[in-house]
Amino acid sequence: MTRYDPSQESGFFRRLGDLTRQKENRRGFGRWIRTRLLVGFMVAFPLVVTVFFARFIFGLLDRWFRPISERLVGEQLVGVGLLLSLITLFLLGVVATNVLGGRLLHFFEKLLSGIPLLSPIYQGARQITEAIQIHEVAEFQRVVLLPFPNQNVRSVGFVTRDFRAATAFSEEPSALVFVPTTPNPTSGYLVVAKQDDLTTLDITVEEGVKLVISGGLLTPTHLLSEPGATDLID
Repeated sequence: MTRYDPSQESGFFRRLGDLTRQKENRRGFGRWIRTRLLVGFMVAFPLVVTVFFARFIFGLLDRWFRPISERLVGEQLVGVGLLLSLITLFLLGVVATNVLGGRLLHFFEKLLSGIPLLSPIYQGARQITEAIQIHEVAEFQRVVLLPFPNQNVRSVGFVTRDFRAATAFSEEPSALVFVPTTPNPTSGYLVVAKQDDLTTLDITVEEGVKLVISGGLLTPTHLLSEPGATDLID
């Protein structure tokens, strides 16, 4: 039998398992049932939301493309909307990566940004896609805390370049650190900080991006104090 290894679990389920095992020390059948119900809800909620939106999007695409399928084959075909949507996305990708197509899309974006009601919606959706993409395109090395914008405040930053010797930026070992804004991490400040002023956080770059986007709501449990980590289920 394969030995159970908690490190193989995802961070979400590992935290739920840790919280459940912490409650095992407290006796009582009622508390045991209550803990399992709460953990079951936490596991089911994201799954239900995902299934709901997947069904909604699938049905929406099918309704949009229903006239096309009915015109082509004379009846509605389930799944044709999803297939045509994938083809449309592929064609948009081809157009966007073409020089002329990129210019046309840029022109269309400028027109859309001039419409009062639609511009905030488009810009908000654009920032979300850029935030999702940032951890893939940016070569961040590690997540750090640094004194910014003053010595009395600590900000979360991403090291983009380390300098172990004197450079034009500083006579001491330093680093280039990108300090993002919340909740849109695609904008921010480029800071030159001394290596001695940087505190490396024990989290991945992806976890750091999630931390910034959520405004601190998705803080990794091991960065919190014990009371904050154990009071989620009580």
